Amino acid sequence: MAKKLMTVVVPMYNEEPMVPHFLTKIAEIIKENDGYNFEVVAVNDGSRDNTLALLYDFQKKYKFLRVVNLSRNFGHEAAVAAGLSVAKGDAIIPIDADLQDPPELIKPMLELFEEGYDVVNARRASRKEDTWIKRYTAGKFYRVIDKLSGKVRIPQNVGHYRLISRRVLDEVLKLPESNRVFRVEVPYVGFKTAEVAFVRPKREHGKTHYNMKSMIDLAINAITITSTKPLNFVFKFAMWLGIIFGLSAVTQLVLFILEMTKVLVLPFLNHGVWLLINVSLFLTTVILLALTIISIYLGKTFNETQKRPFYVIESVKENK
Repeated sequence: MAKKLMTVVVPMYNEEPMVPHFLTKIAEIIKENDGYNFEVVAVNDGSRDNTLALLYDFQKKYKFLRVVNLSRNFGHEAAVAAGLSVAKGDAIIPIDADLQDPPELIKPMLELFEEGYDVVNARRASRKEDTWIKRYTAGKFYRVIDKLSGKVRIPQNVGHYRLISRRVLDEVLKLPESNRVFRVEVPYVGFKTAEVAFVRPKREHGKTHYNMKSMIDLAINAITITSTKPLNFVFKFAMWLGIIFGLSAVTQLVLFILEMTKVLVLPFLNHGVWLLINVSLFLTTVILLALTIISIYLGKTFNETQKRPFYVIESVKENK
């Protein structure tokens, strides 16, 4: 019986210090799981250092290595999507090159895959290595995206690292949108899911390229492609604010009339100015909030109508 093929997809951007460490470790994992054939699809995301040259050199040593070179830097999400598009495996495992996603989890993932699970998520049981700011914002992000996603349950503390079966990948690749977020797409298509937990180690070599801007961009993309609920929220928020400020305005108007007719004297209050300020601030807040969220969705629509590719592959170097 022919061995099943497993594809490991690893995006790389300026990962020159990590290339030898990652490939050495993944080679050990492949050797331990000799009941499968493996291919490792390394995606060079427009690196400015020697990442690409190193990958080509290591192809001489590791026959399992395929190298995808993007025409420029498109970003982490695009690099993952590019790797998935050329994957040949019966199951596919996206993983980062920094070894903070332990390759040792591949074995229990494969065991669950053989039990019939189409998706095996690697869930971070602890984020002790992260700063308190990142832990706090990550927790908020997962809770918000899960609430907005409706029937789609987004697993918390799960990044790109997971195993997906070929049929899951095929369904993901059918999704028509060009602006993609892998950690949202996989739960969207569904299928039988399991998870393995791990404690994420610190990065030992190189430095992270996933800065605060990248995390904010990811959060905005994930929220706006998942749901239109923010638009509904703006409507409800504006409606309730309108009621509250409307009542406040009526109250202020009544007090103003009573004061003008000498029925009630409140010399320490200038009701006219107060009323004007309240109404102005209310209208300005609602308009700016609504325009901000609507602009994000319009921007997404604009990008989709342009039909621009999410990434451009310059070359794929097979290992013969």
